[in-house]
Amino acid sequence: MYVLGLRAAHQARTGPGPHLLVTCSESASRVAQSSVGTGFNDIARHAGLSTRTRKVEPRDITRYVARQILHETGQLSEVARGLGLSSLDGAAGLAGLAWRTRSDKP
Repeated sequence: MYVLGLRAAHQARTGPGPHLLVTCSESASRVAQSSVGTGFNDIARHAGLSTRTRKVEPRDITRYVARQILHETGQLSEVARGLGLSSLDGAAGLAGLAWRTRSDKP
C-alpha cells in the first residue's frame, strides 16, 4: 500500500492525464508483465519481504494466501475457491498439503 501510494503521488506530480499505478487492459502483454513485475518487486522490497539474499516472487504470496485460507477454514475446497482454481490438487500443492487418494496408497 505504501509503495502504491508513493507511485500515485509520483504520477500526480508528473502532470495531468490518465496515470496508471501498474498497467491497463490496453497495455501490450510484455509491457504489462514487466510493469506488474517491477511494481511487485518494489512493494516486496519496501515492505522488507525481499532482500538481496532472499527474493520474494508473486507465487510466494499465492502460496502464503493458500496456507492462510487452509489454516482458517480447514477446507481445501475453500483454498481452490479463494484462489479461483478448478483443481483441488493444485490447491493442495499451493497450500503445501501432501495428500493421497486411496489409489495412491501402497
